[in-house]
Amino acid sequence: MGSSDAHTILKEYWGYDDYRNGQLDIIQAILAKQNILALLRTGGGKSICFQVPGLILGGLTIVVSPLIALMKDQVDGLHERGIDAAFLTSGQGYKEQRIIMGNALQGHYSFLYVSPERLSSVSFQEYLPNLDIRLLVIDEAHCISMWGADFRPSFRKIKEVYPLLVKKPAVAAFTASAPRWIQDDILEGLALKNTTIYRGDFGRSNLTFRVFKASNKMQVLLQGLKTNEGCSIVFAGTRKLVQDIADWLGKEGISTHYYHGGLDRDSRVKRQQEWMNNKVRVMVCTNAFGMGVDKPDVRNVYHVSPSSTPEDYYQEAGRAGRDGKVSQCILLHDEQDWIRAEEFIEKQHPSEKSIIRVYHAVMNSIGVSPGSGEGQTYPLDWENAAKKYNIPTTEFYYSLQTIEKLGYLTMSEGLLQPSRLMFTADYTEVYDFKISYAAFQPVIDLVLRSYGGVFERFVNINEWELSRYLHISMEEVKKLILKLQAARLLEYTPKTTDPLITLLEPRSMYPKPKLAFMEALKERRINSLMKLKEYATNEQCRSSFWVEYFTGAIEKSCGSCDICQSKYPMDMVAIQKDILHKVQNNEWELLDLMGTFPIEQKKNYVRALELMLDDGILEKTISNTIRCRE
Repeated sequence: MGSSDAHTILKEYWGYDDYRNGQLDIIQAILAKQNILALLRTGGGKSICFQVPGLILGGLTIVVSPLIALMKDQVDGLHERGIDAAFLTSGQGYKEQRIIMGNALQGHYSFLYVSPERLSSVSFQEYLPNLDIRLLVIDEAHCISMWGADFRPSFRKIKEVYPLLVKKPAVAAFTASAPRWIQDDILEGLALKNTTIYRGDFGRSNLTFRVFKASNKMQVLLQGLKTNEGCSIVFAGTRKLVQDIADWLGKEGISTHYYHGGLDRDSRVKRQQEWMNNKVRVMVCTNAFGMGVDKPDVRNVYHVSPSSTPEDYYQEAGRAGRDGKVSQCILLHDEQDWIRAEEFIEKQHPSEKSIIRVYHAVMNSIGVSPGSGEGQTYPLDWENAAKKYNIPTTEFYYSLQTIEKLGYLTMSEGLLQPSRLMFTADYTEVYDFKISYAAFQPVIDLVLRSYGGVFERFVNINEWELSRYLHISMEEVKKLILKLQAARLLEYTPKTTDPLITLLEPRSMYPKPKLAFMEALKERRINSLMKLKEYATNEQCRSSFWVEYFTGAIEKSCGSCDICQSKYPMDMVAIQKDILHKVQNNEWELLDLMGTFPIEQKKNYVRALELMLDDGILEKTISNTIRCRE
């Protein structure tokens, strides 16, 4: 198998004629069973780099991924291309997990996505010697450094499965964000020897990075959106701020949606789809929107709040210009932003007393006694639990997050887990049943028409959509499906509105949080935040900062960012041509015209305008408008 096979697969499943720079080298290394660490920027096509060789190698590719949202996104993408794949999460029921593993043993999947906790569990490892595993992939491998050790410790246990893999597959680690010290952590954490490191191009010449210290961010944002046309994303730090910005932009005539984790799943899907289809121009969102978003024609990405880390900022900003066209990445900040961000980090690291208090409140709420509960999944109404045990909701929430980070349990948001269904009987049995029991025929026929692959795998279903077509209530739809389950025709996992938690170890009466590590983690996060502040406040070319941060290489100045523009101002003739182009066919209010001037060049533009008025190229009317002199 070689490059010809790789090109055939690429064309057949993805429709591309050729690979981007570096992709084929990575694929060929994997096919040669080399261990690799690939560093590819956001939008660099890393998924193709392991999905193509996975198909060529045959058998099963295990993909270890830290986030459920990423698993779902990639599995859905593979299904759309006709490739069999599945994922395992704590939100799935025991029966669904058992069916998925049974299908994997029978060779029904090319790709199986699992969390590091699932990979390290005894129940999963029992299957490993009997699975035809040809490739092991660790996606978002920087999490080994950021979340390893005592923080999501299962990341550091990935290497323990190597002896259980009969065919000794290559190990391929991928990340979009890894400065040098994280690269070293990844290699050490995975215990990979003779590993080849592939570094993609982190410089993106089509992106213009700009930073503005602004006391009135909303006015600067509005001016930018009115001046810079095209599809835009605006990242903000809180749900409330997201909604406030979206409401304000809407009143100013900007077509806008907002998106955050507090919206129900159907609302999120609808808003994202309308934005993807250009029915609205601007999406205002928290970082919850960044996962799995791949819209090539995003022209502008604004941040009105700093991201948590330089890696997060670069990934979020990298949503712009994925079609290769000129696009802008703009950070708006003031001094209070950095103070608030540091205070937020402090809040996210609760005391030992708080952690232990919340731990016992959780265990009591779900009814788990000491020494039991390992491997079990429970719904948790954490807000009611906080109220019941008189714990402030903020303290409860961050303590619960810390408990997860320390490896006691995992959480999955119930709202992110839609209802799922799979027919376990064969088609003939289903057909005979609907003929014998006519009341079930409409719902069976509708499910079969609406959801492909329902006999081969669990699929996401929407009971509300089914009820709308059947002209019955959602509750009636659910009752019919539950009766079909009772008749052993299918397996059904209804959606829950509560987060689900899975205990990774039995309940302890005396948990001992490893606070020394948590303090070290907090310090690392603060240092990371300060690095992003350095990006925002120093005088280094913005693009060269990123190249140096991720690769250590010294890059020449880009010439287009705000720093470069301030050092090398545009030629006055070029500025006058730009103003003339704006005014040629339009009469402008003076303030409106000045609002179109680039902020970093505003002084030069105002001076050019004055010269053009003095020279008689333009004229100011009695009503204070600017026009070309006739």
